[in-house]
Amino acid sequence: MMPFSLRLAASFICVILIAGILPSAASANLIDRPSRQINKLPAKKVYRIAGEKHLPPFSYINKEGKFTGFSVELFRRIADEEGVEFQFYPMNFYEASQALKAGKVDAIMGMKYSAEQSERFQFSEPYFTMADVLIVPKEATADIKNLTDLREKTIVMQEEPASFDLLLNVRRVEFQLALNPRDAFDFLLMERADAFLTNKWTAEFYLKRSGEQDHYRILENIGVPSDFSAVVRPRETELLSMINGSLARMKENGDYQTLYLQWFGLYPDGQLKEMRNWIIVLVILISCAVAVLIFAYLWNKRLQREVARRTAALAEANAQLEVQQQAISEAHAFKTQIIHHMYYGILTFDDTLQLTSLNERAKTMLGIDSQAKVVTEDILRQPHMASILQHYKYFKGRKEEQLFSEEITFEEKGEKRFILCRLIPLYEESGKKNGCLLTLADRSEAKMLEEKLATQEKMRALGQLVAGVAHEIRNPLTSMKTFVDLLPRKYEDPAFRQELVKYVPEALKRMNTIVESLLDYARPKHPQTQKLKAAAFIQSAADIIEPTLKKHRVRLEIQADPQLEVICDPDQLKQVMLNLLLNALDAMEQTEKKQLTIKAAKRKGSGVIQVADTGMGIDSHSALQIFEPFYTTKPHGVGLGLALCYQWIKENHGDLQVETEPGKGTVFTIILPTAEEEGEKK
Repeated sequence: MMPFSLRLAASFICVILIAGILPSAASANLIDRPSRQINKLPAKKVYRIAGEKHLPPFSYINKEGKFTGFSVELFRRIADEEGVEFQFYPMNFYEASQALKAGKVDAIMGMKYSAEQSERFQFSEPYFTMADVLIVPKEATADIKNLTDLREKTIVMQEEPASFDLLLNVRRVEFQLALNPRDAFDFLLMERADAFLTNKWTAEFYLKRSGEQDHYRILENIGVPSDFSAVVRPRETELLSMINGSLARMKENGDYQTLYLQWFGLYPDGQLKEMRNWIIVLVILISCAVAVLIFAYLWNKRLQREVARRTAALAEANAQLEVQQQAISEAHAFKTQIIHHMYYGILTFDDTLQLTSLNERAKTMLGIDSQAKVVTEDILRQPHMASILQHYKYFKGRKEEQLFSEEITFEEKGEKRFILCRLIPLYEESGKKNGCLLTLADRSEAKMLEEKLATQEKMRALGQLVAGVAHEIRNPLTSMKTFVDLLPRKYEDPAFRQELVKYVPEALKRMNTIVESLLDYARPKHPQTQKLKAAAFIQSAADIIEPTLKKHRVRLEIQADPQLEVICDPDQLKQVMLNLLLNALDAMEQTEKKQLTIKAAKRKGSGVIQVADTGMGIDSHSALQIFEPFYTTKPHGVGLGLALCYQWIKENHGDLQVETEPGKGTVFTIILPTAEEEGEKK
């Protein structure tokens, strides 16, 4: 960086040179201009010039409603110099481009050069060169330094090809396009964008006008330099030549520099090349003269700063290390407390089965004194623990992960204790075994609760069974008792004897049916299982009930995998299928749509048969009890059909499930083992 004294000297020389250039340039301009104006024709040709109305300080409408700016004043001087009249039309660049295409205007001033626009219009020589900047919130300046930091962010900008082409090089950036810079700046203030792309002078103007200078920052050196030019239609060579010639003369005679100073307060870089060369030579000479004198001083200062910086960094690193050590110590203590106060016992062993750690709960469950130092031999004295660790030795050389679980029982103070032991191999990050983890869970209380719940469930089921039997037998007994009571008085009545002969046998038959169903439910049977082709078996069961289905106008659809084979007792499965089909027929009696669907397929290694109807469905409360004995929703049902079906499927090592919703039908699912499953078990 240039020392302050040298910068001050260079600035002083610049002021002197500028002071010498301005009078001469102004005088030359005043001398040459009248002579040119005398030669002009009195009749002035009128050109329509469009310009962006929201691009201060280049072209904008001020508080008095006047269209002004650097570009506007520059073209007014061109008009005066060339003896023509320019009529200015404020509009945004998009409207201006459309107007120029349609011939409503003759030129557009202040247009950035882009390859896309150059194919449609002709560009004049540039009269201003600048690079775009970003306006970002003050708090975002730490994250946004250059264009690559704009990924995953939203950028608002005026709709113009040059800036858009620049941002296309940044991947995963979102665009918010506005018709003019003022709208784009408003989007930024409303937090609808993360950054605003524009030029430096426009950015400073809107920040100053809005009073938001302290809340936003301008990031420079974001884009490549771009040129401001005038554009005309491809065949407007006369107007283009006039603009180019006038710009060249204004730069030569100093009019351009004067206007530039008026709007921006300094000269453009392109006009200071010669002055810069003299300043560079002067700076080099001065720098060489003082370099020897200040080199040692600067080097010493630099060393002092570096030593101070390194010392501060070392102190900060030491402080952070102490904080990290404290945090690690607290975390270790916290984890140790958690492990020691867990309900489960935890023991870890290394690869040679040497004990490495255990918690207090493990000591209590193994009957070891909490104050004693525990070694591997104390653990191995437990006979069941030794067998579990021996199991780890068996799987030690294998690659696959193994989980061993065993429940051990032992006497403690006259009470049985049930301990669930789980042995889990431990692995390094590379996949090599380096030990094992043994967890102990006391299931004594859970066992006791399970036994109590099982006893309660048996008593509840027995009570419900007895109540169901009593209810079902009471009705036929009542009718029989009535006939017996009336027999001495009405025996001679032929009508009475006819009723007696009709209803008493029916009551006895119903009682016999109930007793036989109850015996079938209570008496265990050994199913005669065999392989069954599911598709053929389902079709045979459907053939039995098909005439009844047609009578009730029920549409039957069967979708069965012809390759599916299940293992079950065919008689029991046929009874289950007929029961489910008849239940479905009863459920669809009051519905308009009568569709019965039977599906059979293999799912997760098992054979699945589904019976689905479009009946009335079952409410959630009844769905929980339909497999219980003597529970029925039918007026004349016994309530043992589904209970027997469930029992038969369970005896065939399967499962019976139901899915239902009132008004939407019911689906019964039968899950049975397949031939492949039986082969794997053997």
